[in-house]
Amino acid sequence: MKNKSTIIVFAVIAIAAGLFFFKGGFIAGRMILKAGKPMHFGTYTVQIDKVEGNKLYGIKVSSKNRRFSAEKGDYAYLPEKNAIKFNLINGAADDYDPQDPKGYHTLTFKQFYITIRLKPSAGQENPLF
Repeated sequence: MKNKSTIIVFAVIAIAAGLFFFKGGFIAGRMILKAGKPMHFGTYTVQIDKVEGNKLYGIKVSSKNRRFSAEKGDYAYLPEKNAIKFNLINGAADDYDPQDPKGYHTLTFKQFYITIRLKPSAGQENPLF
């Protein structure tokens, strides 16, 4: 009987590990980000070239009227806010004018923080903190 329960426990762990590595997700209060594939969080799309733990390289964050890009940075999952806080380092921010799609302003930065809620409230945009 012990062998059967041990096999079941290992099977459950193997399935969970497979879902974790191949689908991404939340494990023990941490958000896992995948490199090379666009990820959608609320109204934002995030794409990362390389991920090493919580260290990020080649970061692009965009929404309808905003776009951020950074050489590197890191992130933290904020479970109490159901949000991800990105720390972007050495990058640029483009802010587009909704009245003139060709018109935009670019700002370069050494460090910039952006917090994105994973599931915004109805009718509420994701705030930038």
